[in-house]
Amino acid sequence: MPKLANPSFSFAFSSVLDAPKKPTIIRLRWLAITVACYLLLFSQTTLLPRDIVQGFALFYVLTNTVLYRVKQKAFESIAFFGTLVIFDTLALSFSLIVTDQLGSDFYLSYFLMIIIAGFWKDLRWSLGFALLLSLLYSYFLFIAESLTTSLLLRVPFIFIASVFYGYFVQIVNNEHALREKAEKEARRDFLTGLPNRQAYQERIDQETERSRRYARPLSILMVDIDNFKLVNDTLGHECGDIVLQKVAGRLSSNLRSLDFVARFGGEEFIIVLPETDLAGALEAAHRLRLAVRENPIETANGFLTVTVSIGVSSNLMTDRTDHRQMTLDADEALYQAKRAGKDRVETLTVSDTISPMQLVTEHAN
Repeated sequence: MPKLANPSFSFAFSSVLDAPKKPTIIRLRWLAITVACYLLLFSQTTLLPRDIVQGFALFYVLTNTVLYRVKQKAFESIAFFGTLVIFDTLALSFSLIVTDQLGSDFYLSYFLMIIIAGFWKDLRWSLGFALLLSLLYSYFLFIAESLTTSLLLRVPFIFIASVFYGYFVQIVNNEHALREKAEKEARRDFLTGLPNRQAYQERIDQETERSRRYARPLSILMVDIDNFKLVNDTLGHECGDIVLQKVAGRLSSNLRSLDFVARFGGEEFIIVLPETDLAGALEAAHRLRLAVRENPIETANGFLTVTVSIGVSSNLMTDRTDHRQMTLDADEALYQAKRAGKDRVETLTVSDTISPMQLVTEHAN
């Protein structure tokens, strides 16, 4: 293993195991290749000519030499590292076939490690298991009085292979965690920490389908910060960012666990209220409006009172079954609140509901 430079052994040991290191992998493979080459070169085999067997041993050595030219990043890839694991398994299989040991306990132990590797949480597990398996194997060799050089070389090989597979499992886990993190970040707004519009689209699709299937109420709130452009223009964008973050926090902290709030774009937020009819949605909207207005936001320029306007729509209001139309209704209700003086909650009546084309035309005017 690499030299531990940190004075705290436990911290340094943990950091060494954080990610597969190219030098460590190459050193482990040198020891494993030494065992495979020994089996090939010093066994009395008649299956293949000696020059072919020696050629395979040389090929094993060359493959590990080539790894010195490969960049560290490649060793953190499942595809690359998986290829190494498959190659080493085939190399070991060939060596045991040639030396007539394919059905031995050695080969069975090797594949036992492959199976158990799927349960390792990190390299510390693999090191512990490798040490235990090596000691057990050494003990069985001892009581069986099978202490020839060829058999004793199996012990370090088993230890090396265990650690090697520990690296492989760690890479798989790391890539899976990175993929999940990337997917999560792709659905989150960087500034406010709320889900973004893409995440909202996925959630509203799910909630609309559920409400349609079980005939349950579903409501949407469209929230817009009043006079936000004036805040940016007079106090600066840094202050505007603080306002966005604080309003996002006020909205999140005043909702139920099953509700969903996302940043819709600019200074607009959108909230999904499952299991909520129009009356419940209006009540929630008024609660959120007051939570924002009655809690001034501290900025570098002092405390700033912020208000929001909210448009409300519900699937039971006009038998809406399409969340796109519900969103348009909430958006139009929001504009009504803006026109009526801001810091208000509005919803559409049946006669107020409009088509998407009408909404586009009205906003353009």
